Amino acid sequence: MDEEVSGYTYHLFWDELPFCDIHFAITPDVLHQLYQGVLKHLITWCQQILSKEELDCRIRCLPPCYGVHHFKNGISTLSQISGVERKNMGHILLACLVGCDTMPKRALTAVRAILDFIYLSQYTIHDDDTLSYMDDALKIWHKYKDSFIQTGVHKDLNIPKFHSLQHYVEAIRFLGATDNYNTEMFERLHINFAKKGWRASNKQDEFPQMTWWLSRQENINSFDCELTWVLEQQALIKTAREQPTAAPAHLPSPKPHILLPKVPTCPNKSISSIQISHHTPGFLQHLKAYLEMLKPNSTRNDVLHASMQQLPFQQLDIYHSFKFSHELLEEGMKASPLNEGRFDTVVVLTADTAETVGLEGMLLYFV
Repeated sequence: MDEEVSGYTYHLFWDELPFCDIHFAITPDVLHQLYQGVLKHLITWCQQILSKEELDCRIRCLPPCYGVHHFKNGISTLSQISGVERKNMGHILLACLVGCDTMPKRALTAVRAILDFIYLSQYTIHDDDTLSYMDDALKIWHKYKDSFIQTGVHKDLNIPKFHSLQHYVEAIRFLGATDNYNTEMFERLHINFAKKGWRASNKQDEFPQMTWWLSRQENINSFDCELTWVLEQQALIKTAREQPTAAPAHLPSPKPHILLPKVPTCPNKSISSIQISHHTPGFLQHLKAYLEMLKPNSTRNDVLHASMQQLPFQQLDIYHSFKFSHELLEEGMKASPLNEGRFDTVVVLTADTAETVGLEGMLLYFV
């Protein structure tokens, strides 16, 4: 019967090539295998275990957070889900499953293992430690994956995209990090080089227009790069002329700084209203103590005495967001009053024992 199927291959082209391993011709694909395959199955199974309504309710209850998409209407009503949307679902999936009575602990552990594997596989640099993390996550998945069969959401797990997981570590050792052969990059180029050009045309005899539009975009980008380089060289020459000839031997390293928006979110807000809206009844006393501590040679008695003094001002500008910038790091944080419910979480390295996974050597701060 197989011989009658349309497209049947009688002679495989690699049969007479003894040094050809056809399995390496199909490289792992993070976008279509992990996100649009494995994660898609997991989300569908979780919807069956919890019900779509329950999972949507849990997703809607999640507070907004910096860098995490907030699905205010849930995910069950979405159609034609893109890779970016699937990634955003993966960010919040585990948080929505924790604490649910209908979700078995074994299934929850399996979901956590798969999510760990997905994020570990996207590291741009790998070593033996990170690859061993991937192997450990895959072992945990194989240990607890039968929980999805026991719950009745699927008859078996003989799914090709789940089978592909066991080839990721070998492919990374042989071909390098997965960003070298991820189709997500080429789909992004399809948007930049094809879809935008099509939208810029008049939809009639579009190919020459798209080619001309793309050529202009490349010329503009080249000019921007050249102009940026010229301005940087001029700035360096100006800085060298302004600096004294005898520079100090040891220059202090630049310290991290906080970047605030140009306009405050709530200007001239009274201190009493700040204490009420932000639920900080001791804010005034702490502010007085902090300002006294900034003074040189201030003592403990001075700080205690400052809490009983009057401030020369009664209003402050309130900023709900800021950016912490240090060399290549630039992240934004946001905190809003309780009635808006927006408080971001910041993970800070505090020790050299910090690993690439887990929270050892780190502290969590709630802005």
